Amino acid sequence: MIDGITFPDLRESTQGQRRIWLSLLVRGEVIMLKSVLAVVDNGDVAAPFLRTVARFAEASGAHLEVAVLTPAPMTSPALAPFGALYVPEVVLMGDDAANVAKVHGALRDFGAARDVFGFHDDVAWLAGDLRRSRQVADIIVLGALETWATPWLRRRVAQTLIRASGTPLLILPCDADITRVHRAILGWTPSPEATRALHALIQLAEPDAVIDIVTVGDTLHQCEREKDAHGEVKRHLSRHGFTAQGHWIVNAENPPAETLTLYAKEQNANLLVIGGFAHTRVRDIVLGGVTRDFVESSTVPILIVG
Repeated sequence: MIDGITFPDLRESTQGQRRIWLSLLVRGEVIMLKSVLAVVDNGDVAAPFLRTVARFAEASGAHLEVAVLTPAPMTSPALAPFGALYVPEVVLMGDDAANVAKVHGALRDFGAARDVFGFHDDVAWLAGDLRRSRQVADIIVLGALETWATPWLRRRVAQTLIRASGTPLLILPCDADITRVHRAILGWTPSPEATRALHALIQLAEPDAVIDIVTVGDTLHQCEREKDAHGEVKRHLSRHGFTAQGHWIVNAENPPAETLTLYAKEQNANLLVIGGFAHTRVRDIVLGGVTRDFVESSTVPILIVG
């Protein structure tokens, strides 16, 4: 029951009733996010990011989980995934426990329900350990590059999650505030990934939010080919109560990721949303060029949906 309204079991409702109740869920006080998973590799370096993501979880009324990845010692983080040093398992377990304790310390002033758990392994295997063990959440959150002690591990985790988790990935700069998403940018090219990104955005945006549908192309002709698709997306967003606007940016000089990021900053957008592309090459995981650029440089909050 919420504000005196009792929500029925939707499985026993007619299609019309389900539509009404789901509309109430979206437009009422119900928070759609109930589980937020953050991933870090160093409790000290990630402390500002952890406080940001804790505020996000509190504002959403969500349970916060933090996966702490502790790689075996290396001669230098710049050499990852090579340069690992052998240490006894008991020593690595101690490093893991200390890293988890640092995360608890960074979150001590926040009252939101949370779990903190650690993984320790060779740096080359940690992303796979996370994928196999703890990746089920409504949204997964990573910090910007400077919040990771081992940049290669962050890249590997992002690649693995975009390709294999099936969960939206939010890359969140330390100073970001997306407790309320009232202005969002949807980077659009017709694809299954972009459509899934659209659905994820609908769950995060505030009622009556303004959403810009933006296509970046090298030529005006390339942009104009997407007019019909823009119309469909605008109609869909309008039916959900959002103000939707279509924009085409012709820019053959700058990479699309840079163009979209600059546009999001100019519009003071709370969130930039894109569909993520990934494919396998031999035994490695390789992101499409635009997605890779967003992962490597994130100065605005970016939601990537694979």
